[in-house]
Amino acid sequence: MKTSNDSNRKDRNQRWAQLRFAIIRPLLAAPPQPGQLADALQALAARTWRHPVTGMDIQFGASSIERWYYAARRAADPVATLRNRPRSSGMRFSCVSAAVAQALQQQYASHPGWTTQ
Repeated sequence: MKTSNDSNRKDRNQRWAQLRFAIIRPLLAAPPQPGQLADALQALAARTWRHPVTGMDIQFGASSIERWYYAARRAADPVATLRNRPRSSGMRFSCVSAAVAQALQQQYASHPGWTTQ
């Protein structure tokens, strides 16, 4: 059964994908000359964009824009490629053992005000 939350999440993901595609679209439509990609990426990174959910101004780093550009360039459906990746629910610690992850979860439950610092 789909919930309203699932629908909202998909809508947000689609908005993010459309924004990312709008940012890199000029690069796809008119690829820069050899040696000019870095300048084009810097120009896009210097611009201000509208956040797809809040409507506030936002900027992106050239490395992020470059990652989106190459992902979209090699994809059959560039917009779908630029969607947020779904995250699993709950806390995940992929770089630690299960025992350490369990201990961290217990500590966090006991002390929710703590930070990793």
